[in-house]
Amino acid sequence: MTYQDIPDVEAIWNTFITGNPIPAEGIRSQIHASWQRCRQSGVDPYDGVSHQLLAAEEITQLLDARKFYLETVRHFMTHLYEFVKGSGFIVLLADERGYVMETLGDTDTLRSAAKVNLIQGACWVEVEGGTNGIGTALALGQPCQVSGCEHYCQKLHSWTCSAAPVRSDNGELIGVLQMSGPSHAAHQHTLGMVAAAAEAIRDQFRVQRRNHELTSLNEHLSNIFQTMSDGALLVDGNGVITQLNPRASRTLGENVVGQSLSDIFGHASDVAAIMQHDRLCKDMEMMLDTAAGDVHALVTVRPLSNGSVIFFNPIQKMKKLANRFGGAQARFTFHDIVGRHNSFAAAISAAKKAATNNSNVMLLGESGTGKELLAQAIHNASARRKGPFLALNCAALPRDLIASELFGYAPGAFTGADPKGRPGKFEMAAGGTLLLDEIGDMPLDQQAVLLRVLQDRQVTRLGSDRVIPVDVRVICATHSNLLQAVQQGTFRQDLYYRLNVVLIAVPPLRDRGDDVQLLCDFFRHKIGQRLNIGIQDMAPNVRHFLSRYHWPGNVRELENTVEKMIYAAEGKRLESQHLPAEISKAMNMEKETPSQGVTADVGFKQVMAGRERQLLLDLLRSYHGNVTQIARDTGVSRNTIYRKMRSYDISRDYLFD
Repeated sequence: MTYQDIPDVEAIWNTFITGNPIPAEGIRSQIHASWQRCRQSGVDPYDGVSHQLLAAEEITQLLDARKFYLETVRHFMTHLYEFVKGSGFIVLLADERGYVMETLGDTDTLRSAAKVNLIQGACWVEVEGGTNGIGTALALGQPCQVSGCEHYCQKLHSWTCSAAPVRSDNGELIGVLQMSGPSHAAHQHTLGMVAAAAEAIRDQFRVQRRNHELTSLNEHLSNIFQTMSDGALLVDGNGVITQLNPRASRTLGENVVGQSLSDIFGHASDVAAIMQHDRLCKDMEMMLDTAAGDVHALVTVRPLSNGSVIFFNPIQKMKKLANRFGGAQARFTFHDIVGRHNSFAAAISAAKKAATNNSNVMLLGESGTGKELLAQAIHNASARRKGPFLALNCAALPRDLIASELFGYAPGAFTGADPKGRPGKFEMAAGGTLLLDEIGDMPLDQQAVLLRVLQDRQVTRLGSDRVIPVDVRVICATHSNLLQAVQQGTFRQDLYYRLNVVLIAVPPLRDRGDDVQLLCDFFRHKIGQRLNIGIQDMAPNVRHFLSRYHWPGNVRELENTVEKMIYAAEGKRLESQHLPAEISKAMNMEKETPSQGVTADVGFKQVMAGRERQLLLDLLRSYHGNVTQIARDTGVSRNTIYRKMRSYDISRDYLFD
């Protein structure tokens, strides 16, 4: 039922106000229900002026809080007003509580509206203004039109109001849009216009939300693109680079935008072929041609709707990460090395000097003397300390695997190989140090390849013809007499001289005097702390024997011995019964051997016939290491004594105090 269908709404209103019943078909059900609510709320039907007004400060706060919302709705209010401009209508916007936030319209109509406080900051819910467009639309939650005497309050009978709720993109009620004018101009199409405008506002909110989501997503993707650790290129359908991230810019240069992809990837035509077929390809290994030189990298191509995105990661960077998390780091420094004997101090001094340059180093010493520890200390004191430290035991690998371990291999190089290929130790150690332990056991054919790598500072993987530059410092370690191996033809002479630039002789433990006691105490504290076993001391007879023991396994054997004794100990002191069985046996044999009473008059041959090495040590101690005096008093040449000393690994730097 429309307003025009009602013959005399004013008569029905008067009947209702006086408390008399009205016919059900006499007025629209929405209006009748609103009148009943107004009566129950005690609204004065002869009033019609809003008396609940916000202060100026409160209005400012309201508008500031809805700033973004108002910026969107004002456009639709202006557009709506353009349809009725000059016809006596005004357009209003209220919040979800019924407070008017914005008014727009003809000046005369705005003045009339002000007389009933239909102004900014006024509240127009039903309990304040009776049945009206804003209040009733809020009460119903749907569009409604109130015209003439349908208003509950008499002062509003000259008005027509068409109002529609404004909802957010998720359906939440956030306000009311209303068009008001003279009641004689009421038309049902007016309500349709307002309802359409309210729905358009909601659609605009949806668009804004989606635009915001797209903007946020674009910002996230842009941040990822700009900060990702991989280099990234955006390429259009013609293979022209349109954008690159900072990581790619640092590698390729900023001037590559606008260049063809082939200018960067050079002969690597696989990338262009992949782009043409719009297929994903991951982790292709190739060389990139850059202004700074070739960059060995893994490249991934991912097709887009109109072009591709290309990711690349320099293999050198990946190697550093692999070495960092794979344990390819040197742990020991010179501060961790224990020993002060002159012969050992000389080795430390030479090692510290070697750390100041990049020359190849050869460490010569028996097994267990600490050659790898010394190599790690050299690395950590050198300019390469931030790079990787890798070690390879040449004696621990089968002959046919040494080449692949050292130099790497290409995909399909041999049966059982990784289908993607694998870099060798030289590539993985780039920028750092590579320790080749037991270098004397390297096969002769691989020695030639190693020599070429050391000379050219580049490697070629097995099964490949691609040359890869490497920057590696090589430290070799051996217990063998490599010069003798050169003479026997089992070690290349040219390789020997290439490796033997800095020769450091690491003395055996038996020639390091009081260092045995130093190391005993060091291991006693270190191992005791690790095992949470407090050992306070070591019996004097045990100390005496450990100092005289031959230590064929050197420092490694001593550490093992101390750990065994700590496990066996029941108190706070290490006694002779805690010694390992093999050492106890040697100790008992020493007790059973009668004293020799060595003097200078004893013939040298007679001395050597017994416990030759030990007696030679006793002679050296007796003469404070004066070989000339020993030779004169025993009638044996100095060369013979030196030969015996070398035979028994007695260093000439030994302290014979």
